[in-house]
Amino acid sequence: MAGSETLPIYKSALSLAVYMEQIVRGFEKYHKYTMGVELREKSKTLLFAINRVNMSDDKVKALATLRDACEDMKVLIQIAKELQSFKNFKQFEHSSLLTVTVCKQAQAWLGATKRSRGGGSPNCS
Repeated sequence: MAGSETLPIYKSALSLAVYMEQIVRGFEKYHKYTMGVELREKSKTLLFAINRVNMSDDKVKALATLRDACEDMKVLIQIAKELQSFKNFKQFEHSSLLTVTVCKQAQAWLGATKRSRGGGSPNCS
């Protein structure tokens, strides 16, 4: 089994985590210590979840957990946008793009794993 660091999804999630660290630094003080903390923590949670999937015997369950974490991240980004935490629309847009990329990769990994096990439709949510 290859290390998680070589997986495209891990690289995408790492880019998201690094980007979150960078932009949260520029948040206003209130947002930095409220939404910023949550965004930073959830982006790291995605990395940890990817690592767990890669080491797991029950990949379907671990991938479902990863997919749920991805959806949580999308919601946090939307809330941060509504609260005007981001300095500009570009930050929101790039954060969303990075998150959607990780979510799509997680869903594809889940579908491929289900197909390889012969279990269920790859489009199940």
